[in-house]
Amino acid sequence: MSINLFAYATRNKLRFPSARGELTTEQLWDVPLRSKDEFNLNSIAKASSKAWKEASEENFVETTKTPEHTRREMTLEVVKHIIEAKLADEAADKKRAENKLEKERLLKILAEKQAGVLSELSEKELQERIAALE
Repeated sequence: MSINLFAYATRNKLRFPSARGELTTEQLWDVPLRSKDEFNLNSIAKASSKAWKEASEENFVETTKTPEHTRREMTLEVVKHIIEAKLADEAADKKRAENKLEKERLLKILAEKQAGVLSELSEKELQERIAALE
């Protein structure tokens, strides 16, 4: 879309229906992707999609979009964008956690190998290294 979604959303004061009332664009960022109740981005996206489909009833004569059709389409696009951003954040968090675990495993193995190398040093070499540290 050539129109900036968030500029349109704020200028036109878009509101998003939810189980807890209408939400602003900013409030959508605080809504969870998933939840046990109906207060989640998936439910909001479904409601926005349904409203957009109702506004875009098939018409073979009038093919131009009405302002209401555009408004509902943009509402759906904003919700979809936020869902995509939150899914990307979720994937990045998961990857970061996996990398942290892998790094911890590698550091543990490295420490074991270094300890093994030190244990192979002679008594004289160990004393020299200790003296160098004092």
